[in-house]
Amino acid sequence: MNDKQYTEFVDRLHTRFPAMFSEKYGGIACGLGWWPIIEALCGQIQHHIDWKNKKSAVVPQVTVEQIKEKFGGLRFYYQGGDDYVSGLVSMAESWAGHSCEECGAPGTRREGGWVRTQCDFHLIEKEALKAQYAKENGLEL
Repeated sequence: MNDKQYTEFVDRLHTRFPAMFSEKYGGIACGLGWWPIIEALCGQIQHHIDWKNKKSAVVPQVTVEQIKEKFGGLRFYYQGGDDYVSGLVSMAESWAGHSCEECGAPGTRREGGWVRTQCDFHLIEKEALKAQYAKENGLEL
């Protein structure tokens, strides 16, 4: 992921869901493999709120406080909503817990320093990069 991709993703969320991102929030801190999950979640939440509030405001507008990775899982912090929204968030967090944070492929929570949810490919790639760094810097055991 690069800064341009991140900026484009955040701008897209702000454009598609202006009410959800209308308040100051702590940003989005997770890999691009989870971005489709976040975007789908935001779409489902806003659709639910708009549908329920067609005649009168019965569901408080969701506003995002922070979206991040923590202990290998997606955390979606927000205000507003109802029990249905809470269920949507739980489902998305569960979905992310089984998806590679880097590419979105099926993944497994991996221990070892920083807990990450990764597919086998990204785990192997990470281990190879660590071994290469150790070799180049005389840190081999």
